[in-house]
Order: sequence, then C-alpha cells, then structure tokens
Amino acid sequence: MTVSATPFWRCVPGHAEGQYVFPVMPAATVGPEGAPHIMGGVGLGALIDAMELDSELPLQFAQVQFLSPTQHAEELAIASEPCGGGRAIAQYAATAHVGGRPTHRASAALGQREHGDDTQFAAMPEMPAPDACHGVERDWAQPGGLIDQIDMRVALEDNERGIQAIWTRSRAEFAVDAGWLAIISDFFLGSHPLAHGIGSSSLDATLRFVQGCEPGWVLSITELGAFSRGVVHGSAQHFSEDGRLLAISSQSGVLPRIPFADAEAMAPAMP
Repeated sequence: MTVSATPFWRCVPGHAEGQYVFPVMPAATVGPEGAPHIMGGVGLGALIDAMELDSELPLQFAQVQFLSPTQHAEELAIASEPCGGGRAIAQYAATAHVGGRPTHRASAALGQREHGDDTQFAAMPEMPAPDACHGVERDWAQPGGLIDQIDMRVALEDNERGIQAIWTRSRAEFAVDAGWLAIISDFFLGSHPLAHGIGSSSLDATLRFVQGCEPGWVLSITELGAFSRGVVHGSAQHFSEDGRLLAISSQSGVLPRIPFADAEAMAPAMP
C-alpha cells in the first residue's frame, strides 16, 4: 500500500491570471492497473482548489459536470473566472481540459456573510463506531491509487431502501476540508451493488460545504432516490465523528451495463 504524503487534489498557478494546473498523481486515480483515470471527486476537488485560489475566498457550494474521459491524463489545465455575485458572496465558473479537450465544467459560490449564531438542523443517526464496522476491499484497484489513500468501514448497508452509511478517513491524516469532502462524496455509485460496475459513470456532482474539521473519521449517509431511465439519483450527508454536519452532496450517475457483483462472478470464466 502506497500512501501519498501530500494532498493530491491541489493545483498550482499557471502562466496567466485565472489559469491553474492540476498535476495528476497516482493517488488521484482509480481503475484497474494499466487503465487509470482521475476520480470524479478528485476532479471536483481540484476545481474547488482552483476557484478558492483564484477568489481567495472559502467555498459555499460547487457543482461539476463530467464531460469526457480522463484515462491516462498527466495533468488538467483549469481556467477559473468570476461570473457574478455581491459584496459577500462571489459566483465563479471553472473548466478543465486535457490536451484542449474539455473534461469538467463547474460553477461555485464562495465567500461568507456574518449572520449571528450558526445552527445545525441535521442530526447524525446512531451508527456503530468505525472500529466496530467491517472494512471495504477493492482488489481491482491499482497500487498507489485513490483506494490506497482512504480507510473505509461500512456501518449500514440497506440495499432495499437504497441507504448506505460508511465511515472514511485519510490514511495520511489530511485535514477534512472542502476538497477532501468532494473526494469522499464521490463514492456515491459504490453505495449500491446495482449502481457500480462495468459501464457506470458519474454525470455530475454537487457539494454544499458547511464546515471542515480536524483529521479523522467522516460518516457519510447516502440515500438513493431512484433508478430511472438508466440513471441513478441520490444525495448524502457527511458528519464528523462528534456529529457536526460537514457537507451535503448529491449526484446522478449512469447505471452499469454489468453490475460489479455480476462482473466479479464472471471473472473466473473470462479468458
């Protein structure tokens, strides 16, 4: 197991104003060995990082569309620009390209307004602690890839109701910020055995960032809304171990041609 010592969703400034480069490290990728691609959540995390750097403001929400594949990409070229907003909140847009081909398109609101006491309405449900939960194995993942970076423990799996609760934490003990939450929120398709497999892919992702927290476990409660016309829709809430609401996310994804469980069963018979 190879764990990245640096946050692998960070960007660096490019050669012009509003231009950023995301160098793709192995830790940013998923997929079998020999066919890596940038994890959608990492792409969103990189776009968030670029817009935060460009605006010098903290994220409120970000939404991304996944436009085209990123297999074997060595870097993303990201362009960020302001497109509206007021005195406290700025609206931004960003696009990412690989070799001139658009791969991601994002919009975001950044900034903050002072408004009295903070209030949390969402309550974290009672769940087994991480140490009481079983781990998640991903034998198909390439060494040093994203799966090596994250410790995952399943607290609840109710496939009939489309609900999953999973604990995750950074093996490198990275702080839980907007970029990290974007990454772990993108395990959406893995929350149901019929939602991930050969041919599945995310269409979009939205992250509503409430607050960050110190390094540690995050509990993500994913609720699928429906399978409809070959697409799955759902949302999730993400909590710190002590019950603080960190983020709310949502996503739509294309259902697989062959669900992962079926692909595993077929594997021994494949040449």
